[in-house]
Amino acid sequence: MEKERALCFEFKKMHHITIRAIHERLAACGFDEVTVLHGHILGYLYHNSNRDIYPRDLVKEYEIGKSSVTNVLQLMEEKGYLTRTPDERDGRLKKIRLTKKGEEIHCQTVAVIEQLHRDMEQGITDEERETFFRIVDKMRENAVKPHVSE
Repeated sequence: MEKERALCFEFKKMHHITIRAIHERLAACGFDEVTVLHGHILGYLYHNSNRDIYPRDLVKEYEIGKSSVTNVLQLMEEKGYLTRTPDERDGRLKKIRLTKKGEEIHCQTVAVIEQLHRDMEQGITDEERETFFRIVDKMRENAVKPHVSE
């Protein structure tokens, strides 16, 4: 007797498949050192380049510890993706800025991920996409609803 497929488990499997595909495609382009968190930080810095960003902003944005942020930033600085410079008003604070290399890595990474999206959605109609999003939205709502045990 075959077990019924559960939507939540199928989402989990798709998540793992998608993450693996992203890593494989990035590695094929020479970006094997770009971790998921590095990618998020590159994107955050890229999209917020019009303002000063400090480590505390990343702690708040990604809900990770200050020491973890410090370690990640140190590694990313060593790889040439960003710079950390003392703030003019308070030398204890370090402003974070993407380097040209960091900007290029971000843009190339986004291009790889966008191509993966196109590849994965090949043959899916607009109607099927809308149905999928309606289902995902309902499941998200159901997941956060308070449930009473019967």
